[in-house]
Amino acid sequence: MSERAHLDKLVEKYESAPAEFQATSYWNAYKKPILETLRNVNLKDFRSGKHPILGTFGFNEYVFKKVGSWPLRFRLSLHALRQFIVRDVSLIPYSLDIDDTREMAYRHCDIYGKYTGSRSIADIGVCTEGSPGDLFYFNGKPYSIPFLSYYIRYCFVNKVMNFRGDEIIVELGSGSGHQVEILKKLYPGMTILCFDLPSQLYICETYLGLALGKDALVSSEKCIEWTDLSKIEKGKVHFFGNWQMPLLSSYSFDLFWNAASFGEMEPAVVRNYLSYIKNGAGNVYLLQAEHGKETHRVHTPIAFGDYSKWLDNFNIIAQEKAYKAHMRLKESGGYLHAVWKKK
Repeated sequence: MSERAHLDKLVEKYESAPAEFQATSYWNAYKKPILETLRNVNLKDFRSGKHPILGTFGFNEYVFKKVGSWPLRFRLSLHALRQFIVRDVSLIPYSLDIDDTREMAYRHCDIYGKYTGSRSIADIGVCTEGSPGDLFYFNGKPYSIPFLSYYIRYCFVNKVMNFRGDEIIVELGSGSGHQVEILKKLYPGMTILCFDLPSQLYICETYLGLALGKDALVSSEKCIEWTDLSKIEKGKVHFFGNWQMPLLSSYSFDLFWNAASFGEMEPAVVRNYLSYIKNGAGNVYLLQAEHGKETHRVHTPIAFGDYSKWLDNFNIIAQEKAYKAHMRLKESGGYLHAVWKKK
């Protein structure tokens, strides 16, 4: 099957799925432009920032974004010009430059990895395919700030779970695939099931094929036809449409993972997804906005405390403010992440 036909097949399956699996208003607004971009994207530069719509689900590996309104950008330009003319005026506090920020981000990962007893960030590097605009090297290994930030999440979970390396992990909303990339590079024996909307699933699978090699994957081309999970291949990454979540109802696995996407849904939709994993998951990791996503496209924001009510057969065993590698996650007033363990 051609790549274009593969994407069309995913979209067709999604559009015939029950209403409870259709994108809510937040992602509905992105559905058409993402699909149009993927039909024309050049895989040689899809991480370069030339396709900003892909940044909505993790491919934001470029250094500079357009900031604010035109008047604000004009004022910043004048500030930068003054910095150039008057050498002792710094645009960024403490005279930081981008190399300082990158080194601090790497060292944060190095220290946090040791503190949590995790496998070292020095052992792995990010995939360099797709011309990532934020690519830099440290001790000979390639990194980007988003990649390092996903490593921080792994460390937090490992601190309480102490991964063996043969776990089965289910991630809903795999996005860019960086989290899976990190887990599989650190623990090649892990079995991972990725669930997502069709366009996101397609580009995630494409990226992980480049990052891990296609032999490490079981394609959505196969998985979307499955009626049960009896064909799961140990140690491989599998790809499923979000509408296939009911397959998990009678499936036992070690950890369910969702980062920053439940907050983009309505409460009834989240409760529905959780209903499929409550019985089979041994643990749950969530990273979500503390007070709910601040956007008009989410009609009923979900506060972080709501998740414990819906995971009533689990106990929360660890919770912290969520950080990227270089800064606290401050969007929507701040994010928390936590691990729940089945009672």
